[in-house]
Amino acid sequence: NALYDLGEIANTENPEIREDLQIAKEEIDRAQEIITNLLEFSRDSGTEMESVDLNDQLRKTLQLMHKYLQTHTVKVRTVWGKVGTCFANQNALRQVFLNLITNAVQAMPNGGELRVRTQRHNKTQVRIEFGDTGVGIAKEHVNDIFNPFFTTKDPGQGTGLGLSVVHSVIKRYQGNISVQSEPNVG
Repeated sequence: NALYDLGEIANTENPEIREDLQIAKEEIDRAQEIITNLLEFSRDSGTEMESVDLNDQLRKTLQLMHKYLQTHTVKVRTVWGKVGTCFANQNALRQVFLNLITNAVQAMPNGGELRVRTQRHNKTQVRIEFGDTGVGIAKEHVNDIFNPFFTTKDPGQGTGLGLSVVHSVIKRYQGNISVQSEPNVG
């Protein structure tokens, strides 16, 4: 809030000051995102659990990200299976979906297609697949992508926490997560 107070008393008519304030705001927002991801990564498994309709949660997440997807020229193709509900923390699952979708979009700098598919795996498990037509992951990095702070992005472009948070949440619910990727295929 101090930054916004500073914005009220500083001479924002001066383009240099306005630009410096904007940069400071962006860096504060980035730091806040890192803190939020760190908190999610370290969160205790005792968070509020509830019955969550997986397809509905995924639809809502995709609707929430509609403008982001559109801006990045990413078309979405979905296949909704009869997966029902699961007992989980709704916010944690939303974070998983947001991180996976964001990661897929960032892997498609020139646009592409995001595929989301849900299906019943067996009596007690569901399978959710996310696929993209992006740049793919080099073989030497595939085993590292779920490690905290690992990133192939340029400095300032990513924290390396998104997929580690995804991994942490999925493991918390006794799930499995795997990746298949090929450079320039997705």
